[in-house]
Amino acid sequence: MIASKAVMAFEWTLLTIAYILVAARVYVRLWLRNARLYSADYWLFAGLAACQGLLICDTLTYEMNAMDDFMMSSVALKKIRFATNYFFDFGIYFPKFSIIAFYFNLVPITHPGMRTLLYALAALTASFSLITFFADTFWCGPDPSVNWLDTEEEHCQAFMSMTLMRINWSMNFTSEVLNVLYPIPLLKELKVNSKRKKVGLAVVFSLGLVTIIVSIGRFITTTFVSNDIAIYIWATAEICISVMVVASTALRPLLRKMSNISMVSSNDHHHGGPVKQPECVWGLPHWENLSEELFSMFDL
Repeated sequence: MIASKAVMAFEWTLLTIAYILVAARVYVRLWLRNARLYSADYWLFAGLAACQGLLICDTLTYEMNAMDDFMMSSVALKKIRFATNYFFDFGIYFPKFSIIAFYFNLVPITHPGMRTLLYALAALTASFSLITFFADTFWCGPDPSVNWLDTEEEHCQAFMSMTLMRINWSMNFTSEVLNVLYPIPLLKELKVNSKRKKVGLAVVFSLGLVTIIVSIGRFITTTFVSNDIAIYIWATAEICISVMVVASTALRPLLRKMSNISMVSSNDHHHGGPVKQPECVWGLPHWENLSEELFSMFDL
């Protein structure tokens, strides 16, 4: 069994990476592109806050020496576990809303069919998130305090319910898959002649598969593996990776700038002086079609 200290180190490492990637996204948006923050960015911030809240709950659980034993019980621990439900089950929808907000900026009104599907996707995802919120709150009845009764006897706890876990996972997984599948018709319409752009688009939109794979791993572990502590790893990995994936989709300009700096440094070393580099274009002057808009947004 994995030591609880190792689990905490892993979780905080993931959260640190998430913070770095989100900060890099903000840097790209505000300084490299001289743009403003959009609704997609604020939804991503909410997802990062949920990830932070989950880590705080896990840290408190670790300090109570209860991370590797779900049978340990106290009022304080039960309250922490109840809060954990919100940070994870409900908070994991924030990165999805960030992607959906991006889709609204991407899909033009000249594609009414895709816009209609997008509204349906947004409504479905919002419905799933609200169902999750109220299910976590009232699973044990109209009085949520039942979840942290001060008794040694078995009683209803939303945190411990496998039925609730399966329901929440099903809604989360369905919305995640639909978010990944949605842009496929748009990609088929794009006229892409550059192999580099094709690879770039494939990488950007396939990042969502990473979250799907982690979600499947969490479900299998929770359902079939008798290892309480592993559940913490999978849950933290899923929500933090969701944040990292969304943040990473906007980092290509930063990577390109770092590459240019590296090339300049290398040329200075070999030629003994600065070499003028061609001006880097971060965006297109105007958008003539969906292909150009998409490439400009990702700087492909």
